[in-house]
Amino acid sequence: MELEQLRIFCAAAERGSLSRAAAALYISHSTVSRAVSALEASLGAELFSRDSRGVTLTEAGQVLFEGAQGTLLDIDFGTYPFVTSSHPVSGGVCVGSGVGPTLIDEVVGAAKAYTTRVGAGPFPTELLDATGDELRNRGHEFGTVTGRPRRCGWFDAVIMRHSVRVNGLTALAINKIDTLSGMGPLKVCTAYRKADGTVIRDFPPTIDELAECLPVYEELEGFDGDLSGCRSFDELPASCKRYIAELERLCECPIKMVGVGPARSQNLERA
Repeated sequence: MELEQLRIFCAAAERGSLSRAAAALYISHSTVSRAVSALEASLGAELFSRDSRGVTLTEAGQVLFEGAQGTLLDIDFGTYPFVTSSHPVSGGVCVGSGVGPTLIDEVVGAAKAYTTRVGAGPFPTELLDATGDELRNRGHEFGTVTGRPRRCGWFDAVIMRHSVRVNGLTALAINKIDTLSGMGPLKVCTAYRKADGTVIRDFPPTIDELAECLPVYEELEGFDGDLSGCRSFDELPASCKRYIAELERLCECPIKMVGVGPARSQNLERA
């Protein structure tokens, strides 16, 4: 496969499935096979095993798939019609890559220590006040390309439990915990109150119900200090550790990583 062909192939794949992209360029199975063989030869490792089941990943060929956007933008499991046109949930990896679900060992969900949303759609914990502005400014929550301000609110455990369930998450990585430092008492949404006064813990099945929901908050002790210099979870303030532990309990999923900044060294692993 020539370099220009590869560029066109990748661009086409971004707009649809890999099979359609390959068909558009008339790339044969033998051409793909030769390209894979050349890659394996250059790396000095077998990335795929070939047997009666076809081609599968070997241990040397471990792959990390990274999703974009978020669960609530999924066309089926999100807040339709305020969604994207595809499947950002973990199941989309299998459909888009051709790697079957039994070959995936772990699914890690990435979330912020608070909630943000771009564009329209229901947002129960949205803060339309000075606290929301402070979160936005502290977290630099502005569109990378457009500079459009993101909508900000407190952490929503109802949404996270929904995400844990539909993605089959085995772990969570909570980023931007440093943004909350010095903000005083912190609120976490543990449930929703419907228009008729009923309190629900599960994400509502329709967008009309969600639009009427109000957040039920639990208030937690805040924490202070510059967390960006922490290089291990043990270095975090005790109240910050308690906040993480409570999020873990509410989300019903282990939190294995906490982010205190954008650098790799600022991703703190948690036992």
